[in-house]
Amino acid sequence: MTNVDIVIEICGSAGEGTISAGEILSRFMSSQGFEIMSFDSYPSEIRGFGKCVAHSRISNRKILSPGKYADILIALKDAHSISQLPSLRETGIVIYDNKPPNYLEEDKSIAGWIEPGMISYGVPLLELAQKAAGNSRGRNMVAIGALAALFQIDDEAMKASIRSRYAKKKQIVIDSNLNSFQEGFEWSKKNITKIDPYTFRNVRLKKSNKSRAIINGNQAVAQAALDSGLHLYAGYPITPATKIMEILSKELPKKGGIMIQTEDEIAAIGNVVGAGFAGKRAMTATSGPGFSLMTELANLAVMAEVPAVIINSQRGGPSTGVPTKTEQSDLNIALSGGSGDSPRIVIAPTTVEECYLGVSLALYLAEKYQTLVVVLLDFFLSNSIRNIPMPEPINKKWLKGNIAPTKTELKDYKRFKNTESGISPRAIPGTPGGMFVTTGLEHSEQGKPQYDRETHHQMTRKRFRKIQNAINEAPKPQWRGPKKDISVGVIAWGSTAGSAQEAVIKAQKEGIKAALMSSMLISPLPADSFRKFSKACQKILVPELNYSGQFANYLAPYLNRPIERLNMVTGLPMSAEDILDKIREMAN
Repeated sequence: MTNVDIVIEICGSAGEGTISAGEILSRFMSSQGFEIMSFDSYPSEIRGFGKCVAHSRISNRKILSPGKYADILIALKDAHSISQLPSLRETGIVIYDNKPPNYLEEDKSIAGWIEPGMISYGVPLLELAQKAAGNSRGRNMVAIGALAALFQIDDEAMKASIRSRYAKKKQIVIDSNLNSFQEGFEWSKKNITKIDPYTFRNVRLKKSNKSRAIINGNQAVAQAALDSGLHLYAGYPITPATKIMEILSKELPKKGGIMIQTEDEIAAIGNVVGAGFAGKRAMTATSGPGFSLMTELANLAVMAEVPAVIINSQRGGPSTGVPTKTEQSDLNIALSGGSGDSPRIVIAPTTVEECYLGVSLALYLAEKYQTLVVVLLDFFLSNSIRNIPMPEPINKKWLKGNIAPTKTELKDYKRFKNTESGISPRAIPGTPGGMFVTTGLEHSEQGKPQYDRETHHQMTRKRFRKIQNAINEAPKPQWRGPKKDISVGVIAWGSTAGSAQEAVIKAQKEGIKAALMSSMLISPLPADSFRKFSKACQKILVPELNYSGQFANYLAPYLNRPIERLNMVTGLPMSAEDILDKIREMAN
């Protein structure tokens, strides 16, 4: 029995079935018992013809990051695939069309760009697709067939998976895909002499009785919202958060909820704040440009102490920026976007599993602490597909968080009572005796506008004080690795935490005493945990996908020590390899 850890990329143009082929491959390998992490990149235009890459990492061991370099590149279009070659290992494998429809100059054919040390397998993709289905649309499935033959993937099992994938299509579509796969498989078995070491046969796979979900971050967010009693979702389509709205538009009404597609993001957050004021769980999802538009009404939720949840899936910025690339550059606006001192709770899941947990927690904390909660995803986390154990049932405590006034408190009801915890008893409109006034103005305990300096000071302190208690209700920060005499301590947040964990594990195997800390809760920051970790480390590294080091800047006053930074804005997830290189540099 052997171990396997292979990264496969399929590269082509939009409309060539590149992403579909990657999805079929990943889902099939998951069904065979492998761990998968897949991530697609595609053009920003709604119907573009630019470069598409389906990136899949397949292993029989736990996967923490997508992997920086591909082991296998399937070239569906030479021009795009040539530009993808720098992401292929120096000893990688290229599967390409060796009988293109038109003559290609040497510099236009990927065959002319293959470096010494690489292995290339030429397959007549177009010719076989036309033989199988009478057109070129099956080239992607011919390539998958070739892949199955070359790397000992069960062809009958994969055909059953393809048949299931297209079960709702017409029979001619099913047959076309099956025939294309079979042509690629049989031709490659007969005509290619395998000279590479990779195989998926006789791989040691862990058996588990637990059912698994093949799911991405957006799907996990939507499912968590449904399971957590969401009543209203209001949103405006925006990459990369639109899928959340698409799912909830179908599923939320089945649970008695309401989905509203609004005219813009301002209207979306207005609906959420209105529903929160009325006592209903509500949320929206957006990306950086939409979040920017939401800040005024998000600020109203803070001042009026109304529950509101915003999912912000970050993409390259500023402005509309790079819609289909990943980044972690909305932290500053999530922490303090809006006028004045505007405290709110910020959660940043690090995995697909935490997307589910984080949204359930966000809806509960927003309701209990009567405030804005921002959940920070990013393009990678929203769209990367994992096969994970089915999520645990929602903590029943989280399904009902409102602290209602007692009968005694309703006799002289103070909606914004300045309690020791900072959390005021919240009467839902319609509660007998629970009438109150609220606006975006500073106010007395009764909610009446009041502007004297003492009131503003006390109410500002109250709004900050109350959310500090959220530290005790969120999952504790994760400390992985040794607890003292640490050479390099890595502090990571969001989706970068997985790559950081893999880098730390590899550093430890090289004899470097490295450790990792990550926290799903960003604000209020569990500062004591971070300070304790910092004191155990000789050096601190913060890797993140933004140019200015936003999380490092946020941490600096709490740690009060030098922080090394690793900042990247490539549009791709940060790799474990890049973090490991920085750890090595710091350890020397």
